[in-house]
Amino acid sequence: MRILPVNLFTKHRRINENNHNDYSQNKLFILPRKLNRDTVSFSGSIMSGKDFKELNRYMTCLYSGEKMLSGKQLTKMKKRGFFEGPIIDVVRKLQPYKKKYLKNIELEVFERIEKASEKTPYIDMPQLFKNIYKETRSNFRKTQKPSFDKIKTLGAELPDDYIEPFYKFMETVDRKLYDEPVKQTFSLKEFTYKINKTCEKMSDINLKNRIQKLIDILHHENFENKNKPLPSSLIKQVFDFKNIKLPGRGKKTALYDKYFKQYEWDKDSVKIEIISQIKEAAAEKGYKKLERFCDNNIGMIKGIPVHIPFSNKAFVYDLSKLLENMPDLKLKQEILGIAQNLPSSSRSADALILKFRDADPNIIGDRLFNPALVSIEHIKPSSEGGADSITNYALAKRSINSDRLSTPLWQFLKNYPVENQQKYVDNLIKLVNNGKLKYEDALAQIEAIQREGHLTLDYSKLKKIPNPFTEILKEKFIIKD
Repeated sequence: MRILPVNLFTKHRRINENNHNDYSQNKLFILPRKLNRDTVSFSGSIMSGKDFKELNRYMTCLYSGEKMLSGKQLTKMKKRGFFEGPIIDVVRKLQPYKKKYLKNIELEVFERIEKASEKTPYIDMPQLFKNIYKETRSNFRKTQKPSFDKIKTLGAELPDDYIEPFYKFMETVDRKLYDEPVKQTFSLKEFTYKINKTCEKMSDINLKNRIQKLIDILHHENFENKNKPLPSSLIKQVFDFKNIKLPGRGKKTALYDKYFKQYEWDKDSVKIEIISQIKEAAAEKGYKKLERFCDNNIGMIKGIPVHIPFSNKAFVYDLSKLLENMPDLKLKQEILGIAQNLPSSSRSADALILKFRDADPNIIGDRLFNPALVSIEHIKPSSEGGADSITNYALAKRSINSDRLSTPLWQFLKNYPVENQQKYVDNLIKLVNNGKLKYEDALAQIEAIQREGHLTLDYSKLKKIPNPFTEILKEKFIIKD
């Protein structure tokens, strides 16, 4: 579109006596507010990914063709207590969402919740998971056993200097599998990772900030430096020294030296105090799983056996470290390949139930519905130069988006019928017809899906609807296409 230069005020007369201009001969054309907001940006108004996600209720997943849940909807469900209270009420409130959003493993877990709620309708969700934990664990261990047996059999073929550490490691794994206490070294990296993963799902901002502040203190460089004491400022911050009333002037240093100076070198005690404060903060809000996790890490620092739930990720990581320098690469890859294919919470309802032991009800609910959340998918992956713009965006379920990673679209679409992509395009066309999406944006997005997906889609019904305000612009400002 080309805009010719115009002079809005071609006629006016000077009023000399009061030194003002009189524009009464020319009426100034004022743009309507709606037109000014939506179309005046001649470079085209830009729709952000956040704005595009808001159109979720009119769209279906590019891949599965299914309806998606918005983050706002899930937040409202948690705020309204959909996952709290007697399990019979939870099941009733979630029924309308069950068929619409729950699929695969999440649907199977919910159906087990429904079945268990018939026997004990008035307990809450965390208690229900505790009740079915033992039976679920027994069934799941039977599923895991063949894989662990293969790993142990292959372990006998390891070089002599690897065999003893390997079987000691597997003995510890067996104890974890059956909830027996084990001795384990405290890992700040693992502790921080799991705390952050838990905080991601918290809706309480004050609690998140409080925990993050304590984690930041725990990461002070002097904790790992054996030759440097912890600074007094850190000690005062941890033990809240600033709020202790002092007996008089000049006594502050003496009081610090008497009660707190010892902690400058007793770093483990300071770590325990910090983690205890995180535990207390979690306890105030009912995060029992987080409490238990903090207790375990305090036990690790003290060097006492603790109950550590088995984790696939931790198992694969520790096994990889154990076999890191092993010369037989073929044997190493075979062992790790079996470990990486152990049934996990993304593929097994039993594993997901075990993961939920002691979990807060809102965390359980968040995990059940999380795969159905809407997400922005890059038609051409960002890693391949795909743009962060509406013309390279599509809407897809978060779980499927995560599975794709940077796989080329044409290759990933082999797993899904083309009817689902056509359904997505049809929804885009409806958005354009209803004035919720720009014709140019929808067209560019459809062309990108066709190009990157190696598809031929029907978008003959996509029509550019004349905008009456654009016609006014053409008439008044002499705009030519």
